[in-house]
Amino acid sequence: MGLDVRTFDDLLDRFLARWNYTTIDRADVNPTGEPQLGRRSLDAAGALGLVLHWLCSTMSSYTLQQLFGVTPAVCSRYLASGMQHLLAVLQEHPQARFLWPTTDRRAQQYSAPIEKKYPLLTRCFGFLDGLNLPVLVSDNEDVQNAYYNGWTCSHYCSCILAFTPDGTIMYAILNAPGSWHNATIAEPLYEQLLERTPPGYRIISDMAFPRKSERIQARILAPAKRGDRLPRESVEFARLQLLNEQLFSARQAAQWGMRSIQGSFGRLKMPLPATDHQYQADLLQIACRLHQLRCRSVGINQTATVYQSVWDDNNLLCRDFHRMLFADIQGQCHISRYYDGWL
Repeated sequence: MGLDVRTFDDLLDRFLARWNYTTIDRADVNPTGEPQLGRRSLDAAGALGLVLHWLCSTMSSYTLQQLFGVTPAVCSRYLASGMQHLLAVLQEHPQARFLWPTTDRRAQQYSAPIEKKYPLLTRCFGFLDGLNLPVLVSDNEDVQNAYYNGWTCSHYCSCILAFTPDGTIMYAILNAPGSWHNATIAEPLYEQLLERTPPGYRIISDMAFPRKSERIQARILAPAKRGDRLPRESVEFARLQLLNEQLFSARQAAQWGMRSIQGSFGRLKMPLPATDHQYQADLLQIACRLHQLRCRSVGINQTATVYQSVWDDNNLLCRDFHRMLFADIQGQCHISRYYDGWL
């Protein structure tokens, strides 16, 4: 999933306090008793590694048991207990929080790199998109109908995620039934946009999110769709066309964010159990909070790479290349320091 050693050690220090001072759930163990650390098959580092390895892969339990040298019963109990400890640790970790820009200063910090790259997308502070994850077919007819998506003819649980230009998630709606429309799922987000967002700032989305009221239209910027009234004047039409192109290009950041989550946590590719709602919610929250931790601690993600300042320097270099002397070009080179004066 891309955690470096420093981030893993930081996570382990917090995980250790919970693992060593709580018992593992079993029918024959007193939950308030003294933990028997010497009799456990894995220590805190092993348990954390087991949970992270399980999250980031699609391997069967049998292979996981062979890798960590534990029996099926031990593996199942350690995974269940370790996930609860990891979720509690991430909920308290300052680097794993979801931060909505409630102040003008924070919103301006997010909107500046977007506006710098796409001049027509003024005062846009983030990107919005939906995510569908596969769910197993339930024997219960009511549960099956709740997760069945008639548009795709499949069973899903739906999520809505809002990303910032640095790749982190600022708002998440997780584990909604797949049969619900995006407008219904996004109601808490609409309230967040209207009540807790600085005036004048907007979020970029696709055409799947309805914008019926004028207040919502002022808060969500989406490309024009079929049936919209287009301007008659050629200048206005050309501007709208350019705006649409920039919107489609900017929305790629939401796709990068979704890909980062699905690509890093392979367990999300496996169909989720339809009847265990709490398990689904915990798994999705752990994945999203680990994504936050990786973006802020490790700092490697596609969105941040695109919007960081080095790309602006390269654009300036390409634009002014024909007017620059060799010494100026050499000063802009990012790799010359590796050649010991040869460049």
